[in-house]
Amino acid sequence: MSPSGGGWWRLALGVIAFAALAAGNLALVGLPLAALLLAAGPRGSREWLAVCVAAVLGATGFPLAGRGLLPAVIDAYVVLVTVAFVGIARLSPAPPPPPFLRMALRAMLWATAGVAGLVWVVWGGLAFRALRVESFHEAVAAMRALIAWQPSAAPFFESIVAFVSGTVPALLALETLAGLALAWELHVRLARRPLGAPLAPFRQFRFGDHWIWGVVGTITVWLVPALAALKTTAVNLSIVLGALYLLRGAAIVVALAAATGVSTLALVAGAVAATVLMIPLLFILPGLWTLGVTDTWMQFRRRLASRPTHTRG
Repeated sequence: MSPSGGGWWRLALGVIAFAALAAGNLALVGLPLAALLLAAGPRGSREWLAVCVAAVLGATGFPLAGRGLLPAVIDAYVVLVTVAFVGIARLSPAPPPPPFLRMALRAMLWATAGVAGLVWVVWGGLAFRALRVESFHEAVAAMRALIAWQPSAAPFFESIVAFVSGTVPALLALETLAGLALAWELHVRLARRPLGAPLAPFRQFRFGDHWIWGVVGTITVWLVPALAALKTTAVNLSIVLGALYLLRGAAIVVALAAATGVSTLALVAGAVAATVLMIPLLFILPGLWTLGVTDTWMQFRRRLASRPTHTRG
């Protein structure tokens, strides 16, 4: 998910970006990092200091005062996904643990099932409706703050509120993947005997080709009226899959750039320029997503690696 050969500055920028994009919820980085370091067996004062710092960082996401049902459920999910992720990495029967993405997805599934069971036992079936209502109210409050800062967003009030309140699971899933990736890479660098290898370079990022059936499933839900009840689930799944295929397309671009001699700095400058201009971004993002999806059949990087190399005699 992130480069393994870069310096500490890349990880630092990753943590800063995560804190900004995840509304400061560093518990998804700090708590897994502390647990991974403990599971690896801290040796020496430096590693114990890292455990303490990570634990304090993780505790910032768990204020003492109650904030409502939705934050409480998210806090429980963070704890459960941490336990599941570290357990999968530590108790894997094979000497090397499974690939990071597989471990993270398994942990997320176990944590989601655990939270659903916990909500049902503690609060009952009506709690799920209360969670939807609370997420709607939080989206309304956030949108009102946005309109106060940018009044031109007022005409999109209802559509944005409906989208944001209905996609909390997808956003939490993406935050979890990013947080666990940062925690894993930090633990690899800090622990003397980490639980596994560093994350592969970003240009190698890929996942199983069978995931394309998830895209097919979400499109089917949108096209078949009889499946309208599953639209909320389809939207959340499409956001997660869209982000992963977008990353896959970006990884292909990075691999092609490296093969053709284009520097990483040039790619970063181009991405920053596209973000500032916005209009090119509207074409680049769908293009990267399409590239990631078509890689299912085209296998661009495999074709690139199999090209014959010509040497001068």
